[in-house]
Amino acid sequence: MKSCNQFVTALSPRLKSREASLKQSRIIPLYLLFIFSSLTLTDAYGQNPLLRQLAKEDQDARTGKTIARTDAERVKIVLSVIAQGEVKDPEDKFDAAIVLQHTPLAIREKQVVAISPDNYLLAHYLFKSAFEAGYERARFLVAASIDRYLSFTEGYQLYGTNRIVNQETEKEELVPIDRKTSDAERAKYGVHPLADLLKQYPEQAPRKKP
Repeated sequence: MKSCNQFVTALSPRLKSREASLKQSRIIPLYLLFIFSSLTLTDAYGQNPLLRQLAKEDQDARTGKTIARTDAERVKIVLSVIAQGEVKDPEDKFDAAIVLQHTPLAIREKQVVAISPDNYLLAHYLFKSAFEAGYERARFLVAASIDRYLSFTEGYQLYGTNRIVNQETEKEELVPIDRKTSDAERAKYGVHPLADLLKQYPEQAPRKKP
């Protein structure tokens, strides 16, 4: 069985250099390792209609349509489907990840915080697996999901896809962006160059370390 450190290392070549700092500040739960292992070992029999429906509900909710199920309810169902080994092909993985990517946030002490940030990491693995299997729709979301995870756990992002609304100014701001990530790497996932991103939105000041 792979260790948690190996699990983090497999995340992407860019995150290998971050392994030491992540080890010190964040431990990836073992259940994510078991879940992802089951995703890579199941046979592909075709797309799961429930996941397809949940993904559609998720996107409809983003456009303002009234949907009976909440984001939290959809996330709960998706995690159950994953646990049952029913996420089998690239489309299944994409649909499941779309729902997990929208795991609810909360406002605490005028700060936007993640309730279950590890869901974003699981979404990243799903998007990455789907993209590597040729599912082009997952391309940008490979970057967006790891940015979302790191934004809420480490206080920075790699690519520059994640913005948060400042609760005092009510304006969108970029979570601090890692300057070691190259524009060539951003382009791999369809992300604009850093200079262009900074022209569109202000960047937050780096989080103060305790």
